[in-house]
Amino acid sequence: MSSEPIEWFDIPSVLGRRAASILGLSKVPIVELDDSHRPLILAHLLALDETDRRLRFSYALGDAAIAKYTASIDFERDSVFGIFGRDDVLLGVVHLAELNQPEDSNAPKGAELGLSLDANMRGHGLGTLLFQRALRRARNEGIEMLFIYTLMDNEAMLRIAHKLNMRVSTADGQCEAHLRVEPASTSSMVREFVDEHLADIDHLFKNSLGQFKKWAEEF
Repeated sequence: MSSEPIEWFDIPSVLGRRAASILGLSKVPIVELDDSHRPLILAHLLALDETDRRLRFSYALGDAAIAKYTASIDFERDSVFGIFGRDDVLLGVVHLAELNQPEDSNAPKGAELGLSLDANMRGHGLGTLLFQRALRRARNEGIEMLFIYTLMDNEAMLRIAHKLNMRVSTADGQCEAHLRVEPASTSSMVREFVDEHLADIDHLFKNSLGQFKKWAEEF
């Protein structure tokens, strides 16, 4: 896998770069997605080949099943984050899905993480960045346990799980990784606030740049 600098999306605004550097944040902007991004999420997932679909969903979903999954995302309940490339193409998506549990249950409030990355974007740490962003949201939303369910041969996902110090157990070709999430703090709240606004500024900048380029090409 290449470790060359990524130029597809790494054109953050001067403000975003300086603020990220000062605050120790990633210079790769991560945008929170909402219902308006559903078609872009679908296009991203449909672009995955059979192997990548298997690694993402534990078996190779067909187009109809992926469309059904995308339509079922509840943006009011769950959190979804993405990294954009050129022309609003999503290069990576992480889905933080809160787990259902009975109202009278004493079990810790849990959520599951699912990750997908464009094949050309792997090996640059983007998956870890997306997971870290989702972890910050989980912490601030009162999630107590975070889970990843994946296949034993999904080495990339397991590397991320180990980076996040998740406990991993295996059985029958499947892996479960879990992490007890620390309670929210003033620091974690501020960190996420900064995350959100840097991403918004950068996405607006890139959209404006794209519009300017299209306008310039017409003259």
